[in-house]
Amino acid sequence: TVGVELGGALKNPLALGAGMIEGLGFGINTMSAYVTRSCAELTSLCMAMGGKSETISGLSGVGDLMLTAFGSLSRNRSCGIRLVKGESLEDILATTTVEGVPTAEVAVMFAEQCNLHLPIFRTVNNILQGKLKPEDFVVTAMMTLPLTMEAHTTPLSEVEASSRN
Repeated sequence: TVGVELGGALKNPLALGAGMIEGLGFGINTMSAYVTRSCAELTSLCMAMGGKSETISGLSGVGDLMLTAFGSLSRNRSCGIRLVKGESLEDILATTTVEGVPTAEVAVMFAEQCNLHLPIFRTVNNILQGKLKPEDFVVTAMMTLPLTMEAHTTPLSEVEASSRN
């Protein structure tokens, strides 16, 4: 049940990112790459926190992420679209509940506790915190990742060490 609970919560910031990609006008290829990398980050974080990969690869993980990332009724996806169109986060949150906003910060905290480098979660959180502009999303979240197997997430300590070199 740990995986069910984590998958249900952690998919929300990832859906915010999917909305940003859509709102920025990127196509299906970019969205496909994004969702693939999001699934890897979701799985890595959930497993590091005691969830099972079978749970995350099922309906309560990847299935829920797909619905939330692609569904037109998703508040998280809609929030991402609205942010990149120039609406303020404060205005969006005044009219709707967006679970991914507070969850993004928690996801980053969990990733750091588990020594995981999860650039998508971190980038979504940084945009929500005003540290990055939404238009920098794809470059920051996806184009700086090391070339590796999609199912593997590089430990944070390895990423920090390679950036010092």
